[in-house]
Amino acid sequence: ERAQMWQRAAEHYTEIADIKRVFKNSHQMSPEFVVEYFGKLNREQSIMLLKDMMGRGPQNMQVCVEVAKKYHEELGSEQLVQVFESNRATEGLYYYLGAIVNSSEDPFVHFKYIQASCMLGQFKEAERVCRDSTVYIAEEVKEYLKGAKLPDPRPLIHVCDRHGFVDELTEYLYLNSLLQYIEVYVTKVSPTKTPMVVGKLFDLGANEDFIKRLLMAVGTACPVDELVEIAETRNRLRLLQPWLEARVATGSTEPGTHDALGKIY
Repeated sequence: ERAQMWQRAAEHYTEIADIKRVFKNSHQMSPEFVVEYFGKLNREQSIMLLKDMMGRGPQNMQVCVEVAKKYHEELGSEQLVQVFESNRATEGLYYYLGAIVNSSEDPFVHFKYIQASCMLGQFKEAERVCRDSTVYIAEEVKEYLKGAKLPDPRPLIHVCDRHGFVDELTEYLYLNSLLQYIEVYVTKVSPTKTPMVVGKLFDLGANEDFIKRLLMAVGTACPVDELVEIAETRNRLRLLQPWLEARVATGSTEPGTHDALGKIY
């Protein structure tokens, strides 16, 4: 140790206080040595040493991420996430969880990865997990995303679409002036859920021209019977007239379309 042969010194110690002292110089050790060294420690020692190394600044972050990736099953994701979070190391947390999320069956890992992705502006990654993962707890992720008020609500759109929160999604997008994303939702994601969205927009007192534009954008992909029923129960059937007429113009012979127009005329 006096000769500054840190790796050799580390190999001779078993007490965590001695190990932490030598590892103050971990930036002068080879990353491979550091990662392998953690394999000799018990869980408690590993967490203490990781905390210590991270607390010494960003120069240790990369090797700490490698340690977390290699030993995450032994050390436990909750413990590891706590170490990263207590050092405000969101980027390190993102890279660690990113390495394990696709194979993990732990809802906590999926939630924390979505959270870290959003905090770093990695919205495409957050969207991918929200769209594809079957592991996260939908209610928890939805509440986090609503509170986060992201500039890009696509992660929230996927969670709400997949887990039946269409009413809540419509209200959130409408009240936060994200009207273009309501259009994205009904035209690109779920045209068949247009009636539910329109019903909610009626209830929120949305601008009629906006609703008409929305319907014209969705076109024939919107189910007619359900939409007519939703409009009728709210005395708003007349608003559907341009959309229904456009359907007839495309050659529609559905009874629902013609019956609804009959009621309007």
